Amino acid sequence: MNDKEVFEYNNEEEAEIAQIQALFANQNAVDNVRKQLAKQAELPSAECCEDCGEDIPEQRRKLVPGVQLCIYCQTKLERFKANYRQPGGNSEL
Repeated sequence: MNDKEVFEYNNEEEAEIAQIQALFANQNAVDNVRKQLAKQAELPSAECCEDCGEDIPEQRRKLVPGVQLCIYCQTKLERFKANYRQPGGNSEL
């Protein structure tokens, strides 16, 4: 085996390790979202949006247990979070 073959093997091994780490990071992110949704579902759904005060439609309250925001304010919040998410950092606000 020459040095080039060893170097390529190490790169493949490092790439595989990085993929495994990414899978664990993704699984942790999914687990965190599930925990947040379960926690939210324990809350009663609000009839009025916490941000703007508009009525939250009954259909939304039924489909999204524990909902606190109207669809407009929820979308605005999610876009804000997406714009200020730091790579590799904690994206929770």
